[in-house]
Amino acid sequence: MKNYILVVDQGTTSTKTSIYSTSGDLIADTNVPIKQIYPEIGWVEHDPYNILKSVTEGIERVLTISGINPNTIAAVGIDNQGETVIPFDRISSEPLYNAIVWQDSRTSDFCNTLKERYGEEELNKKTGLFFDPYFSNTKLQWLKENVDEVKRASESGRAVLATSDVWLLHMLTGRSSLKTDTTTASRTGIFNINTLEWDEDLLEIFNLSLDEMPEVVQTVFKFGECDPDICSGVMAPIYASCVDQQASMFGHLCLERGEAKITYGTGGFLLLNIGGERIPLKDKIITTVGAQYRNDVDYLLDGGVYCVGSCINWLKDKIGLLDDVRDCDRYAMSVDDNGGVFFIPALAGLSVPYWSADVRGAFMGLSLMARREHFVRALLEGIAYRFYEIIDIIRENGFSEISFISADGGVSNSDFLMKFQASITGITIKRKKVKEITSLGMFYLAALGIKMFNDVDEIKNHRSEEEIFYPDKGFRSSYDEWKRLTQMLVNHYHQ
Repeated sequence: MKNYILVVDQGTTSTKTSIYSTSGDLIADTNVPIKQIYPEIGWVEHDPYNILKSVTEGIERVLTISGINPNTIAAVGIDNQGETVIPFDRISSEPLYNAIVWQDSRTSDFCNTLKERYGEEELNKKTGLFFDPYFSNTKLQWLKENVDEVKRASESGRAVLATSDVWLLHMLTGRSSLKTDTTTASRTGIFNINTLEWDEDLLEIFNLSLDEMPEVVQTVFKFGECDPDICSGVMAPIYASCVDQQASMFGHLCLERGEAKITYGTGGFLLLNIGGERIPLKDKIITTVGAQYRNDVDYLLDGGVYCVGSCINWLKDKIGLLDDVRDCDRYAMSVDDNGGVFFIPALAGLSVPYWSADVRGAFMGLSLMARREHFVRALLEGIAYRFYEIIDIIRENGFSEISFISADGGVSNSDFLMKFQASITGITIKRKKVKEITSLGMFYLAALGIKMFNDVDEIKNHRSEEEIFYPDKGFRSSYDEWKRLTQMLVNHYHQ
């Protein structure tokens, strides 16, 4: 009997591998770290083979831990980093360069040139995105124009210029798959989210060709059979592939208009389901697509806060104000307010609505009265204010029907942050007790692929336990002052 589903959560700093029973119980999981490579300031890369090894090693480990026979795996689901790219040779399957990670900012100046040359209206109309080094399009163009191996492969028609999922799926399926899904394609900035096709006009702008692109299919799709030689004997079909944040959205079961989730991880990501039609936006908010498990798509509004957990780790490891990240709540709740100290979490730039990779983070409002407790509280408040800023912009654009926010990620363990976030936004927050919500989302999607569930209504019966945080008038918001200071900081870097 094939009673299990294998899930691979391929993230930025590690790969988490899990096995679920077909009844939805987590049987075992494991985590394999990935080495970060920083060739120059602002550059972030991975060795593609290190990514692949983290996946294959994770599969081997989780099978060993669980004692499960690989022949009993019914299906596999894999999520990916999104905008990270790996160019490779379609004949030899060899990577032509390191993976360029979504955090990489080497194309920042080029993005500014493109903004001046083309404006962003047409790009946003087609892709829902903007010119920013975060997305894949300028990364792919940089590779084609600066890496000799990529140039030669492109000239000979052998190059595949794609997001990291394409090469990973290619290798895991015995070099048979050359596909990506709609969620991942929607993060490239060359995919038309209205027609769900590669846009030839945009390909031309970025000096790319249709022949270099992978085929785009739905999220729930048979991508191929696992190669047992590199998947520790697993021969099951890969039935779902998705961007990690959209997988998390599906794990939260935010499947109806007005439902939102925030992942408070290394970075933070808010996704809001707006239904089957895009809405007109006057501000620079990303529109993307949700996990496609049927012919229709749901559009999502997307707001990223690039540093969340990484801010806390920075405060601990680099500044030395924390001995343990679990002390955050104790310090934050030991004082009545932030002591006039404010934190702008721009350690890796700012997304909505500024879209500036150049702005840097700051503590502001310091005085001789400021103590460690105020710094910690200000940092947590700054994260909450940054998400409130994005929600406030969405409301100003006419979408006020946010029914609730479902929260996950390591930093969501902070009760102070959850209470403060709920209070300043006026929106109830539901914190999942299941910690690996991205993995759970991939389980649901793969399970749909093998018809374990007939539809999403059946999945909703598996909704996990939640802790509820209601808005509390006892928390005083200083958002207006935080916003003023943030704008001052942005203006300083844009002088």
